Amino acid sequence: MSLALHPRSIKAAALVGSGLASFARTRRSTEASILTFHGLSEGNGDPAILDWALHLPVEVFRDICCMLAKDYRVISMAELIDARTRGTTLPANSVVITFDDGYASNYELAYPILQEFDLHATLFVTTGFLDGDDMLWFQRVDLALGRTRKELLDWQINGRTLRLYLGTRELRQQSLLRLMPELKELTHSELLSEVDRLEEALGVCEPGIDELPKALRPLNWEMAFDMTLSGHVDIGGHTHTHPILSRCDSMTMRAEIATCRNRILAEIGELPVAFSYPNGGEDDYTRETLLLVRETGFKAACTTVSGRVDEEVSMFQLPRYGSPESVWEAEATVSGAFETLKDWRKNCVKAMAMI
Repeated sequence: MSLALHPRSIKAAALVGSGLASFARTRRSTEASILTFHGLSEGNGDPAILDWALHLPVEVFRDICCMLAKDYRVISMAELIDARTRGTTLPANSVVITFDDGYASNYELAYPILQEFDLHATLFVTTGFLDGDDMLWFQRVDLALGRTRKELLDWQINGRTLRLYLGTRELRQQSLLRLMPELKELTHSELLSEVDRLEEALGVCEPGIDELPKALRPLNWEMAFDMTLSGHVDIGGHTHTHPILSRCDSMTMRAEIATCRNRILAEIGELPVAFSYPNGGEDDYTRETLLLVRETGFKAACTTVSGRVDEEVSMFQLPRYGSPESVWEAEATVSGAFETLKDWRKNCVKAMAMI
């Protein structure tokens, strides 16, 4: 069993070991939870990739699936949607497993584990990535900073100058963390131009799909179709090129959502029922986005805003928890232990205020 030396994982281990997770699982059994993963890896990092956070070690994912199979009821997005549409009760302690983007590791590493434990997952795919036509823009930024021979770059963005230190891998990682939030503030067209300009300034070319490090490579449609035939996986939409939709104009937003749906229908033979918003924060989609997703035929859409799925939640703003870094964090998350602890703290503060 793997333990990530992250404060949240240590806190989660305490919640599980104390019995609070078991208590919360019973108390919150009518609430569902949705977990978000991206890629998996066979090791603890690839020196060619600066941001390794999206690629969970496969042994950690296996531990999580073993725990879920033992103590929870893993259901599909379609089951969640059907229950909420009909107003029927979900199985106790329901959990939905999702993956974003569409990495080949979903097929090579995650799929055999899902089969082993007879679990279901939804893969929200960026269809241009699977087509082999479009690298994910944040991959290009990561690889540009990682491959350049320059040790320093003063970069003008959003009316500011960022001094990007690139002399060591650690400095490149820090520069990536500083640059990404600035890029996400741009409109989609500005962002793409900025990435082109960045690659040029750093003296690197956009790599082809075949040149990507293994962990960054996309699924192909044959892999996706094979997984759906097994009944362990369904394919959902995640746009065509992974823009932040609130940064798109109406025409681009509509095209991204519709093209994604149409490519999935053409390759898988079924209309996708669920969608997830790229980046997925509260500022990353708009009311217009919600309407377009509904009009395009999706029955539900996921955010990356943490929270439980209860009867009051909007089907087009479903909360999802980020990727847990250990089996303890996963258990503390899906059981509701973190929320239970927060509730207790709030009640203690209120009680103290009344004294």
